Amino acid sequence: MVKSVLLAQLSAEESLMWHNALSSHHLEVWAASETEDLLKLLDQKRQSKQSLPQLIISDIGIRYGGGTSLLATELCKWCADHAPELKVLLVNPRQTQIKEVEKRWAIRRGAIDLLPKISLENLNSAFKVAAQALDIEVKPEALNTAISNLKLQQYQPDKGAVKGKNIRQTATQELARKMAMIPLMVMASEPVNDTSNDLSPKSTKRQLALDSTISELNLSNTKVDLSQTGEFTRQIFKDDPLLPAIIVFEQDKYVGMLSRRRFLECLSRPYALELFTKRPLRVLYEQVPVETLELHGNTSIVMASQLALGRPNDEIYEPVIVRLEADTYSVLDVHDLLLEQSHIHELATKLLREQTQTTMFQTEKMASLGQIVAEVSHDIRNPVSAIYGNTECLLTYIEGVMKILRAYEKEYGTSATTISETLEEVDWDFVRSDLPQVVKSIQSGARYLRRLVDTLQSLSHMEDHANPEAISLIDCVESSLTILSGRIRNVQIVKNYIELPKINGYSDRLIQVFMNLISNSLDALVDLKSHPDLIRQREDLIPKENAHSEHSNVKVDTEITWQPLMMITSTIAEIDNRKWISVKVADNGMGIPKEIQNRIFDNFFTTKGQGHGTGLGLAICHQIITQQHQGKIVLRSPYLNNNGDVTIGTEFEVLLPINYF
Repeated sequence: MVKSVLLAQLSAEESLMWHNALSSHHLEVWAASETEDLLKLLDQKRQSKQSLPQLIISDIGIRYGGGTSLLATELCKWCADHAPELKVLLVNPRQTQIKEVEKRWAIRRGAIDLLPKISLENLNSAFKVAAQALDIEVKPEALNTAISNLKLQQYQPDKGAVKGKNIRQTATQELARKMAMIPLMVMASEPVNDTSNDLSPKSTKRQLALDSTISELNLSNTKVDLSQTGEFTRQIFKDDPLLPAIIVFEQDKYVGMLSRRRFLECLSRPYALELFTKRPLRVLYEQVPVETLELHGNTSIVMASQLALGRPNDEIYEPVIVRLEADTYSVLDVHDLLLEQSHIHELATKLLREQTQTTMFQTEKMASLGQIVAEVSHDIRNPVSAIYGNTECLLTYIEGVMKILRAYEKEYGTSATTISETLEEVDWDFVRSDLPQVVKSIQSGARYLRRLVDTLQSLSHMEDHANPEAISLIDCVESSLTILSGRIRNVQIVKNYIELPKINGYSDRLIQVFMNLISNSLDALVDLKSHPDLIRQREDLIPKENAHSEHSNVKVDTEITWQPLMMITSTIAEIDNRKWISVKVADNGMGIPKEIQNRIFDNFFTTKGQGHGTGLGLAICHQIITQQHQGKIVLRSPYLNNNGDVTIGTEFEVLLPINYF
């Protein structure tokens, strides 16, 4: 039986590459129309008992026929519920590289993998992923032949259709797909379905993130060899009035760019038409002053706009060369770049306004909550103190009563029938030994409750201290653990304390710092424990040369042996010929990816899902430590444990100078 593959709303260029590669292995390939509702189409085939494809290769953002967006989540969910044997392979044509967190996002939703933009350079590796999903053997000769045919087609213009028009049509379709997809904003947020039914071009704006790159914009890749005639190039510009420039090659080797403006300026010279149109393009190209701005596809739109506007006046409107891969080049129109930069500026202003309002609301709410906690803790303190104080008296009274009863027992004995029956009924031997323990247990609970109330009062104190006070960092850590005691029951806490000198500071603010650090570690450990698949992936974070070394110091926790662990260590460190108090809070979670570690203390930056984090906790910690206490806070992920071994996880080190004030 011939296996079949469904291509869902890929661009014309990507569909052509997939079709040639799949057909070379005698697979049946069919594509879903852009006007069709994909889920409805699959459901009709299932109900009519028609054969479904074995694999769906889909754009990560696809659309219903009515125009509203259908995220990949819905497609994967339908396959999991109705056709578990049907596999989904997602493609993000707006990115040339896929981050690990994005790939995990796609796999958690049911896809087998998430691939970047398909090109002739990575088609081989992409096809291997599809072949593995279809359980077929890759035929290198057939695949290489298909790729070679595709390369030849790039340099042979289609005589039956206008090449420039096809490129512009493809770019327009790409823009429509990107508008239909609500983008993933920092790596890892939950997707939100767009429920709007009106997505007409007049009311829809391109959806971009603040850190979007120029590889996500509309790029043209019309290529011309220097051996072609000038008339051939003139016809290309004539057929596509919106084409900003062509990419110049010589024997498959990239040479540079020739913009429309420079080309027309050269042809406007006297006798230029007779001189250049019938000769190779090389003659004209050598006469044109070429100063190109070449940027990598990962360059942000904001940075690219600054670099483009920083060019000399006569070059500001020249297109920009975008290098997507080692030998892949495209052209970006400066007008499109500046237009999208204005959209990002508008988005940044809107997000900042919304986040400022949210922050003000949270600040006001926390201020009111702090006042309520202070009042309630004060009201609780009085009865708790009464209970704690009276237990001392109660224990003394009980000992006195026990002494009297022992005297009666010695003087009169317990041989009387009534007395012996009563003693047996109340289990006197047990009561006599357990009663003091019950009182001591009440006393211990009251002591803990009073300590908790004292910590809440200190944390919720609303007045700003005029002067710092002598405090102990260990007491601040213990107060934070006391407040969070309800969350640390299933987490092993290892404390490595040494005696530290007191420093001048603000105890309530330092308690807030350690509460945020410990709370973040607990969130990471709880999230990892609830996802066993992530526990297995922890080994993938270890470099292969270390993972397979017999003498490696790297410790790997497997799914069977891994248990949530938090380590709190205090020591005195000497940095820059100065002594500092160091308190480290470390965990053995998944750790923080390298690419976002430099942003972890930024305002409003969070890796938690929507509704689970404001992105202010670590920013506030950084402000309290560095500005209010003139200290330092350091992030390490992975980090070295006490034995000097590299450990997967996260460590925050708080450094405070001794005798600063």
